[in-house]
Amino acid sequence: MSLADRKWWQRVFHKPAERRVDALNDIAAMKECLSELHMDVKVILKELTELEELEKERMVAKSGIVHVNLETQARVFDRLLERYEFFENDVDINGLRLKRIAGEYLKQAQRAGLTDLVAEKKENAKWHFLW
Repeated sequence: MSLADRKWWQRVFHKPAERRVDALNDIAAMKECLSELHMDVKVILKELTELEELEKERMVAKSGIVHVNLETQARVFDRLLERYEFFENDVDINGLRLKRIAGEYLKQAQRAGLTDLVAEKKENAKWHFLW
């Protein structure tokens, strides 16, 4: 009996079952995230406006005040980077959800016999999910 056939070896190196795509649940999560997106954008825009004002002040400030301005900018950057990271993560997660839903759609279309449609979509660069 070879090593690959032994049960303990298969338990160590087994492939986990592929997670089933729940399109309705993913779509609902995407809709919820997108409906709350405007709140995140408002906060980010507010922070960017504050940063812009501080940068304008720094450009005309005297040498003694520049340190205070830069420290204030650092605090704004901390808040801005944190919010933008959350924003970017939410968008990335929704992008992954959309890719999974579209991939499942192609599988369902193939099973339904829509081979021409599936072939057409697979030729389209957007459907390669390289974005």
